[in-house]
Parts: sequence; C-alpha cells; structure tokens
Amino acid sequence: MNSITTPAEPADTSYYVVDLKEFDFCKGLSDVCQSMTSITIDAYFAGAIEESYKQKITGPNYRASLARMILTPANKSYTSEQISENGRYHRVPANDMTDTVWKTLTEIQSRYDRAH
Repeated sequence: MNSITTPAEPADTSYYVVDLKEFDFCKGLSDVCQSMTSITIDAYFAGAIEESYKQKITGPNYRASLARMILTPANKSYTSEQISENGRYHRVPANDMTDTVWKTLTEIQSRYDRAH
C-alpha cells in the first residue's frame, strides 16, 4: 500500500534561532541557516550589524562576540529565550536588528561563494 505524503507545515519564521554549538543563525526551527563563523571571513561587513546594535563585534572570537550581541543587545530592546535544556538553542524575535544580522551573514556567504 502506498503511503500518502502530506507537505510539511511551513516553518515559523517570525523568529530566529541561535545555535551556540555550531554558531548558526537560523530562520525559526528550520534548516535555513547562516553560519556566524562567516563574520570572521569578512569583518568589513560587520559594520551594518554593529551600527544596528550600537555595539562592536570584538575578537579574538568574533562569532562568540556576535552571538552575545544577538542574545543580549545593549539597548535591551528584546530578550532571548533558551529553548533547549542544554542551553544550545536560543530564540530571538525577527526585528530590524536581527534581520540586519541575517542579511549581513547572507551577503558575506554569497560573496564568499562567488569568489570560490
């Protein structure tokens, strides 16, 4: 007997998820993600994020600095929510600041992909 495949529910993209183990920034609980590691490839683009958050991404661990910035913005305009027992995954709302992170990481990855 053939099984009937039903389409999966669309992922809720009204928020982003920060994965602190892999340093991924994902749209909701989907597998549509950008690597925060890419911020180390081209820190020039960090300016848009830094301007949005009014904070600096600092080394030596730029991706951890970015993760801290996303999870605890200095202006306290939003809060993050831990959504896994082990602390690996945190949810942040989609807003102008987090959308800037998404767009910037996407642009960095796109430029890297074109160059290689």
